[in-house]
Amino acid sequence: MSDIKLKNIDKAFGKTEVLHDVNMDVKDGEFVVFVGPSGCGKSTLLRVIAGLEKVTAGEIHIDNKLVNEVQPRERGIAMVFQSYALYPHMTVYKNMSFGLRLKKHNKQEIDQRVRHAAETLQLTKYLNRRPAELSGGQRQRVAIGRAIVRNPKVFLFDEPLSNLDAALRVQTRIEIAKLHKKLDTTIIYVTHDQVEAMTLADKIVVLHDGRVEQVGAPLELYNTPANLFVAGFIGSPKMNFLKGNVASVKGSTVEIALPDSKTITIQHDTPGNKNTQATVGIRPEHLLLSEPKNGLLKAEVDVVERLGDVSYLYCTLSDGTAIIASTPGTSEATTGDVIHLTARTEKVHVFGPNGTAWK
Repeated sequence: MSDIKLKNIDKAFGKTEVLHDVNMDVKDGEFVVFVGPSGCGKSTLLRVIAGLEKVTAGEIHIDNKLVNEVQPRERGIAMVFQSYALYPHMTVYKNMSFGLRLKKHNKQEIDQRVRHAAETLQLTKYLNRRPAELSGGQRQRVAIGRAIVRNPKVFLFDEPLSNLDAALRVQTRIEIAKLHKKLDTTIIYVTHDQVEAMTLADKIVVLHDGRVEQVGAPLELYNTPANLFVAGFIGSPKMNFLKGNVASVKGSTVEIALPDSKTITIQHDTPGNKNTQATVGIRPEHLLLSEPKNGLLKAEVDVVERLGDVSYLYCTLSDGTAIIASTPGTSEATTGDVIHLTARTEKVHVFGPNGTAWK
């Protein structure tokens, strides 16, 4: 078993508080991704789990054992960093076997483990090469292989794809997903890239300013974000936010006044009363081009981003609010056009004055 439980974790460096009351459970075999902007504390949290940093307060349990005072090498964890940290004078084989040789494993066992990991990662034909003779993606696979041969309980990945170009990131991301299925082991993965998080994770932990904002499956966070931060961070392009006020509430129907004196009526249980400030969230793919008479929003197109099957229209409303609309790739909209948009009201999100989602 490789369950991990974090209870009331705080971490401070001197007077600077980095993590605040972090609680979470990671189940055996789960692929959990910590995601958030730079400086949110995700790498620090990973290092705390690994034992590379001591907690200021709280408890870390691995396999139901308290490990706060357990040394990193005794926690059954293998870590893969953003930097490959390979020995340049050693072959791939020697790089992958180095840790086992230090621990005095017998040669036959070392050879079996290295060759099995190399086969898993499609590195067999590169075992006699040195790192300088490999591509960036191959070097990262060697770093992963060095972790695999240890047979750890948990893999920790700290932004392992950041140094790769776009094509290699996609390729290596797929390889890591396949690797998780093959190994069926617990993985905790840190990234600032929410696309990586959405495509890899069984469960996502969204961090902001050292606090856990929301934990859930990728589509759960996408469809039901807990607050404005999660709504704006998860999804690409990001969600549009429109400031408004509650115009009326009738049962589960709420009418919200938007810019340009337009109103949107949605089915929504809301704790707000008339004139309560509210933020309406609409994802770009839930905005639709419409005729002027049916339009909810009138906008001027600033930039058109054509990606083949889809075109993103970057627009500005009359009050200066920037919005993004997703349209078919065949859209003929161009810079300077004035367009009218309506919304799929069943997909609209509403957030109260404190930024919390209204359910």
